[in-house]
Amino acid sequence: MNDFLNRNARHRQKGAITMFTAVLILILLTELVIFATQVGVFEQRKSANEMNQKIAFHTADGALQMAKQFMTANAYRASSSSLTDGWLATGATRWQPCVGNETKDHPCWAEPVAAFRDGDGTSGRGSYFYSFDGSNELPLDPSALGASTTENVTLHALLCMLEIDRTQDPIVRGCTTDTSKHDQRYFMITLLARGEADCTNSANCNAEALVSTKIGSFGPGGGEGGPGVPLTARTAVPLSGTVEIATNPNGGGVGVPISSWVNANNGSACDVAGDPIDPVSGSYSTCERHEWYGVDEFPADYKCPTQNCACLKSDDRLLSYADGNERILSMDIVPDDSFPCDLFQYMFGIPKSNYQAVIDLVPPQNRLTDCDSLDTDSVGLYWISGSECDFKTQVGTAENPVFLISAAGNTKVSAGASMFGVLMVTDVEVGNADFTGNGHATIYGAAIMDAEMEHFNGTFQIVYIETVIEQALDRGNFGAVAGAWTDFHPSWQ
Repeated sequence: MNDFLNRNARHRQKGAITMFTAVLILILLTELVIFATQVGVFEQRKSANEMNQKIAFHTADGALQMAKQFMTANAYRASSSSLTDGWLATGATRWQPCVGNETKDHPCWAEPVAAFRDGDGTSGRGSYFYSFDGSNELPLDPSALGASTTENVTLHALLCMLEIDRTQDPIVRGCTTDTSKHDQRYFMITLLARGEADCTNSANCNAEALVSTKIGSFGPGGGEGGPGVPLTARTAVPLSGTVEIATNPNGGGVGVPISSWVNANNGSACDVAGDPIDPVSGSYSTCERHEWYGVDEFPADYKCPTQNCACLKSDDRLLSYADGNERILSMDIVPDDSFPCDLFQYMFGIPKSNYQAVIDLVPPQNRLTDCDSLDTDSVGLYWISGSECDFKTQVGTAENPVFLISAAGNTKVSAGASMFGVLMVTDVEVGNADFTGNGHATIYGAAIMDAEMEHFNGTFQIVYIETVIEQALDRGNFGAVAGAWTDFHPSWQ
């Protein structure tokens, strides 16, 4: 009986191992499916996070381009303490000094040099952050340009007014908030963008990217550094009427005055037939600046203080002159047989045939079809097209001069008008373009003639002012600072 039961028990136990193995495999397969699902979900989340981070990054990086355009449109205001709407003018609130007690999400913490973000506001060392209407954000909304509502971006800016000391090595000593050390030509702006993606109701964003770049100021007169003489002339100089030129006292070296640099490049593409100094009727004179002013100390605004400034033959003050049949050309007038035919190449480092590249340097709002809107509030680089550019009043100031490129058919400086800066007249758009200077009109700075000079009527004056020329040529444009772009910010959060 027992043997029979035992034999049945053995039969009943057959398949137990198979069942156990099947259950074990099922468990393993279940765990494998669960693991694969978890890995898939993880990879999906990871991919989504990477995508969101990339969206945040590109949102921030793209917004920087808008910030660059904003700063370019305000290039002169950004560093000016003299313009009435200058961002560093007394009472202005656009730039505020970093004082070191800001929270780490404040743009000042994007300044990597602690000494320039932790100033006390009075030490003179440090940077400025942009502030507008109680906010440290630039008044721009790049998000409004996109169709998506799940991305946000905020823009900020830091200003470093460079302290320049040419007696030191290196001459750039860092950033300064000491206004006595400011030179509005030399500064650098850090543009900051905080991009966010996968946002809910403009908040609770799941991805963030912090991106920054730096732009530095530069002037349009790159080439050879601008004119070193009051009058540069590619065409013949018609010294008719009464013309007075106050020289660059060191144009030919220390103590060697230069009034005119004229084209004597015979046999070249810009050959001037005959005498480059046209011996027509009239009187002209050149003299040193203090002789023209009649004083030893120049006025602060460089304007003639008496309206009687002149190069006079009395007291042997003249360098070159023509009076009746008497004609004396002194060393201050330089006919150059190596005169550059391409004054665009000389001034800008850009061939004349590619003059559109120069126009592209001009802010869009300063590309005009006449000169009627120019006045004392005008500053910076202008390009004039059209049939006529006629100055009828004062254009620019000593502190905020203009660099005016006139490609108009006829450029005139009317009687009593004045201009501070550099006037360049060119025939690049109108083949027979010409220039006329009328009586008691004065250019404080320099004139570059790349077009025919028809007449100098009355008493037309050019007074060389080096600081005015430098201000006109060394401001107005921004360029990227090499190696300054970064998405790594150890302090800014």
